[in-house]
Amino acid sequence: MSKTSFIRAVGVALLALAGVGSVAQAQVTFATGRQGGSQYPVSVALSQILEKAPGVGSVTLVPGGGAANIVAVDIGKADLGITLSNSARDGLMGKPPYKAPTPNIVQLFALQAFKVVVIVPENSPIKTFADLQGKKVNTGPKGFTIVEVADQLFKMENIKVNMHYLQIGQAIDQFKDGNIDALVYSPSDRFAAFMDLAQTRKIRLVPLPDRVIDAMIKGDPSFYRSEWPAYPDSYKGLSNKVPTLGYPNIIIANKNKITDQQAYEMTKITAENLEKVAAVEPDLINWDLKNLATEVGLPVHPGSMRYFKEKGWR
Repeated sequence: MSKTSFIRAVGVALLALAGVGSVAQAQVTFATGRQGGSQYPVSVALSQILEKAPGVGSVTLVPGGGAANIVAVDIGKADLGITLSNSARDGLMGKPPYKAPTPNIVQLFALQAFKVVVIVPENSPIKTFADLQGKKVNTGPKGFTIVEVADQLFKMENIKVNMHYLQIGQAIDQFKDGNIDALVYSPSDRFAAFMDLAQTRKIRLVPLPDRVIDAMIKGDPSFYRSEWPAYPDSYKGLSNKVPTLGYPNIIIANKNKITDQQAYEMTKITAENLEKVAAVEPDLINWDLKNLATEVGLPVHPGSMRYFKEKGWR
């Protein structure tokens, strides 16, 4: 082999090695929500968008859900994950169920919100939050975030209720039969189970006291003041709309594994293709894109923050 041919061969080999290295670095793992839950199809849709971002070669979904996603991202077993803002905040602070703080997680962007609501029959004597004292209240299965939130709300107001922990479908059936007085839940703005309930029953919302909303936000900035429902026309038999607490789904990243440029490109391509996620999550239809920059008390990845500032959202 001539000297010139040898140099060319070495050059080709080095380029090939460089290519292999860049592909390896571009492979991203994404901890999903539980299969069957609302976070899973969102995770799938997002992964298909994110892997088209410049600097991201492929996105591999890994099973996850709940607190496990936050721990997986923190220790680097996953590069990205989907979770609830208050769960991520608890992880960052090392609050139970986390055994230690998770300092390596940062927020890429926020998605649709869940909002705390109290639903009663239209003709119910329950008019205020305090009127729930001694009543039969369903908050959802144990382990759900809303159960913890409801417990905190009741303790703040020194209210004792007869708590039930049924799945939402069973709870609605019991509610219709008069066996449950109130439903405390955290639906999205277009929540099919409550839309169906409002088609067959006249229902009313019991507002949370303003002091409780303010105290919850002060104690945990992953919450924010909102209203439910955002689209009242979707709930035929619902007679009112109330201020409440919101907390969104967020996408988190390991701050040491996702570069600033990757975070920027991932956030940008999500904003430009959000309709593909809205195809599996109706709450994101006609959603205001600036909500991607919702502040939830978690550090934001510098790359995402750069995009938010370019758009004037932060």
